[in-house]
Amino acid sequence: MEKAFARIGRVFLLKLPEEYHPHKGIEELLESQGVESAWINGIGGFSWARIGVFDPNKKTYDTVSVEPEPGHVLEVVSLIGNSIHGDDGKYYTHLHVSIAKNPAKPFAGHLIDATVTPFLEVMIAELVGDTKGMRNMFRHRWSL
Repeated sequence: MEKAFARIGRVFLLKLPEEYHPHKGIEELLESQGVESAWINGIGGFSWARIGVFDPNKKTYDTVSVEPEPGHVLEVVSLIGNSIHGDDGKYYTHLHVSIAKNPAKPFAGHLIDATVTPFLEVMIAELVGDTKGMRNMFRHRWSL
C-alpha cells in the first residue's frame, strides 16, 4: 500500500466558459497559481465528450464519443479527479465523469476530452504536504 499525507491549502472556484476543454482550463489555473497537486470536482455541461475505461492488458483506454440529443447538452452530473505536477514540468490531470444525455441515458468513465457548454463549474482544492510522496504514488501516469 502506498500513502502520502497532505492537507487542504487554497481552494479555487473556476467557471470554464463555452468551448473550453476541461483539462486545459484546470491546468492553466494550476500553473498560474503554482499548485503542485490538487483535488478536483465539478458540475456543468458539455457539447461533446470522449470517455473511456482503462484496459490493463492493452495499457490504453477503450473510448466512446458521446453527443447530446438535439437541442440539449450533456449534463455533467459529477466531475471528480486529481492533478499532480510531475518532475518533468507537466501536469497529470486524472478526471472521471458521470454525464447524461437524458435521465435514462447516463454514461461514466475516465474523461479523455470534452468541450464545455454552456459552462463548467469546478472547485479545486490544493493539496499541500508530501509532494514527493504524491509524485511517487502517481508516477505511473507519466507512462500512460
